[in-house]
Amino acid sequence: MPAVSGTKGTNTKGTNTKGTNSMLSAICNRRLHQQHYNSNGETRTMRFLHPELLFLLIILPILYIFFLIAHRRKGKHAEKLGNLQTLNRFSRRNIAGNLKNEGLFICLSLLFLILALSQPQAGTRLESVAITGSDVYIAIDLSQSMKAEDVSPSRLERARIDALDIINSLDGDRAGLILFAGDAFVQCPLTIDYDALTGIIKAIGTDTAVASGTDLSAPLEVAMKSLNPREDTYSLLVLMTDGEGTAGDLDKAIREIRRRGIKVFSIGIGTKKGSPIPIFDEKGTRTGYKKDKYEKVVISSLDETVLKSIADTTGGYYFRAGKSFNEVTKLLSALETMKKREIETNKYTVYEERFQIPLALGILFLFLYIFTQVRARRNVT
Repeated sequence: MPAVSGTKGTNTKGTNTKGTNSMLSAICNRRLHQQHYNSNGETRTMRFLHPELLFLLIILPILYIFFLIAHRRKGKHAEKLGNLQTLNRFSRRNIAGNLKNEGLFICLSLLFLILALSQPQAGTRLESVAITGSDVYIAIDLSQSMKAEDVSPSRLERARIDALDIINSLDGDRAGLILFAGDAFVQCPLTIDYDALTGIIKAIGTDTAVASGTDLSAPLEVAMKSLNPREDTYSLLVLMTDGEGTAGDLDKAIREIRRRGIKVFSIGIGTKKGSPIPIFDEKGTRTGYKKDKYEKVVISSLDETVLKSIADTTGGYYFRAGKSFNEVTKLLSALETMKKREIETNKYTVYEERFQIPLALGILFLFLYIFTQVRARRNVT
């Protein structure tokens, strides 16, 4: 199987994003710019896939010297026994032997077998590789109720953990981040620069929200504006929220996103029993719990009804964040069943394997060694 090494990619389809350039720069092999291609788009570059194995060649001269010394000692010892020609007539093999030639065949066999194991590769060509995937927007609720701790360590932290798990499991899919509370905005547009997106997700907090309250229609509307209508069938929105205290015209947003064919996967974060919403000072110290106008502690709970309705209406799925953390696994399984479209086509350098030649030579010298052993054996006359 030819080995593939990345070179500077050339986009032939899809959006040229900063994330794409970042990924390509990480996998590019700049040696391509130092190579000269012939008329067939090939180079004569020579390399070894496992060059560290070439250090084993150091033992071959030592091994051959050992055979030479053994050959001389055996010859001198045989001469002390008497006439070699007469002794050989009554022996099943040559008394003195020929360790010099045998050692040569063994060393040459090992030489070429080591070269074969090092996987020499010569000649390259550019090969186009298509990258396919879907567009995934992750929308995270930053409202104050996400501070509740009925889900460990908190609802917001659980949403952050799930979002990072999703990003780390993607392969070729473009991903983006939408943050919302009383309003919504795109924190990171669609990209395949997963490292950059991961850094953004780790930095978010409830203080990032631009408006108080929770409006579930806002992330749906922002997602529709950000996604290309021609690629709606390849797009989905992952909604991470407790579903509580919704405002805005949610029904209208659901009808519109359903009409466009964008699937919404809802992840409910929280419990039906609920818990109070902690209040922290600037130093991060808990100072109390949120209270209503009657000075009663507000209990925030998960509203699964609205989240299930959004998912069912748009053809998506609803998952509840549980103790087993299996909601991400279920979501990714559903994502695999979605249609994929070609995001871009990159060009890579393909190196042709050349281990067959040294392997054949190694086997050849091994057979020559065996042949000398068989020939050296004589029948008693």
